[in-house]
Amino acid sequence: MKKNHLFLLITIILFLTSGCSNYLELNQVGVIIGVGIDKNDDPNQPYRVTYQVLNPSGLAQGTSSADTGLAVVNYTVTGGTLLETSRKASSIIPRRSTLTHMSLVVVSEKLARKDLDSLFDTLDRSKQGRTSLPVFIARGSTAEHVLNGVEPFEINPVKSIISTSENNQKLYGVSNNVLVYDAISALSSKGKDLAIPGINIHNDSPESSQASNLEKTNPSVIEVNGLGMFKEGKLVRWLDGEKARAVQFITSDINSTVVPIQCKQGNIGLGINRVKSEIKTDVRQNEPIIYLNSTMTGEILESSCAVDLTDPDLLNRYEKRFEKEITKQIKQTIAVAQKEKSDIFGFGNSLARTHPTYWHKHQDNWRNLFSNAKTSIKVNVNITNTGMRTNSYEAE
Repeated sequence: MKKNHLFLLITIILFLTSGCSNYLELNQVGVIIGVGIDKNDDPNQPYRVTYQVLNPSGLAQGTSSADTGLAVVNYTVTGGTLLETSRKASSIIPRRSTLTHMSLVVVSEKLARKDLDSLFDTLDRSKQGRTSLPVFIARGSTAEHVLNGVEPFEINPVKSIISTSENNQKLYGVSNNVLVYDAISALSSKGKDLAIPGINIHNDSPESSQASNLEKTNPSVIEVNGLGMFKEGKLVRWLDGEKARAVQFITSDINSTVVPIQCKQGNIGLGINRVKSEIKTDVRQNEPIIYLNSTMTGEILESSCAVDLTDPDLLNRYEKRFEKEITKQIKQTIAVAQKEKSDIFGFGNSLARTHPTYWHKHQDNWRNLFSNAKTSIKVNVNITNTGMRTNSYEAE
């Protein structure tokens, strides 16, 4: 019995005194939080990749930056493949780096216009890589330049990009975050093309990547800028403003936005807080037809019109006017997509579900069929209330 107790005691002591072989101290880790991918001019090393590394010890409070280093540092390397650049980065990153906390991928517009088909292969195959992170296009710029930005409100550009994008999605809805696995799915699909939000540096200047940017009252900041439309894995054009937002109306990927219309005295703004769109497809005389039924709910958030908003008939007339305006925006956006032969809405996927035999026969020709397809758009707007006031000051 005593031998059993002695054996148990020795086992516990050995367990408590043994260390973890995989354990790393805080000052030994370099956490990669963002990756920027640019096209390099050298054909033998076509990729120029920037790794934004978070220095955990640099975030520690009460410590000197001279001892711990900066909170975030960018390292840029070139290579023939993304995997090669990640391995080559070890020659300049002084810490053991990890991709497990990576938050986003930024791709330059120049590279996006060339080809994205195989760009995400490394993230999809890698054991450390994650495909559940958003991807953005550096519009009119390089990914390296965007990730070099010094932000006034956030500790690093990666956090600023994510926060700004989420804020836009919640309040205006020009774009919706596209995750890497969504991009991979769209790139491999014949029934839906890829659309990725664009970002750039607003009020760009030579000081945008310097600490002096923080001392300006009008600093350079990250900006969500349009929606990139792709065809066959290549960026073909940008959608801005109402056209970019209309894509989110069609796909129901919108949380909140404001649509204004004019009146004699000014404007009236409808705050839309719910969108439910239903896509249906049919085939008649061997030609596809696209149907879109969209229901939107909102409230009057602003009015400079001298009208009586307590009048139900007047509200009904305004609902019809909002329906007409939103229908026009959706039709214009679909017309642009048809001109580019880029089905970023997934109409082809709908056709594949409802008419599988037809789709199997014509899927390779879907771009041409989509370009000439007839569309039927129906928008239903419900104004639920008029906010905290019934009438504008002009009407009193």
